[in-house]
Amino acid sequence: MLAAECAWIILRAEHTRIRELLALVDGTLKTGDWTRPGPQAASLVELIERLQAFDETTHRPKGVVLLEILRGRSAEADQLLDELELESKHCDGLLSRAKAMLKPAESGEMGDAGTVEALLQEHRQLMHAHLDREDTLLHSQTALLLTGEEWAAVVSSMSAAMEAAKERDRGRPPS
Repeated sequence: MLAAECAWIILRAEHTRIRELLALVDGTLKTGDWTRPGPQAASLVELIERLQAFDETTHRPKGVVLLEILRGRSAEADQLLDELELESKHCDGLLSRAKAMLKPAESGEMGDAGTVEALLQEHRQLMHAHLDREDTLLHSQTALLLTGEEWAAVVSSMSAAMEAAKERDRGRPPS
């Protein structure tokens, strides 16, 4: 089960990076500078976009095959996957709403800072809980239900996703 260990090392490292990005957003919120119109608000939007980009282009693509293989294996696994999917969608919505409220601030119109802060705090709390559930419950389900061959397919797909990300970073389409 070396492939399983490798896959979870990668996923947990990415979870650590997501937590770091969440901490950067939280640190920016705590300074209060982002409540001033102009570049300060724009810097918070940039942090949110970095978090979104990492999650959407680096982290999620690696889990696609893992989740597809796990789906249908047990009622418990399916329920967990459904819950994780709903949490992800809710978190995506929170970030989108916060960004939409911050965009006018870049041009000098600060909206409801309290609502923006509440959205981002809710997102941070939900995301931490979500990552913890992936690290514990999802890890347990995959350990119980996936075979060595399936883990090899998961790691192969993760490798392909990592290669595509490298190519994207170099400005070339993946081969």
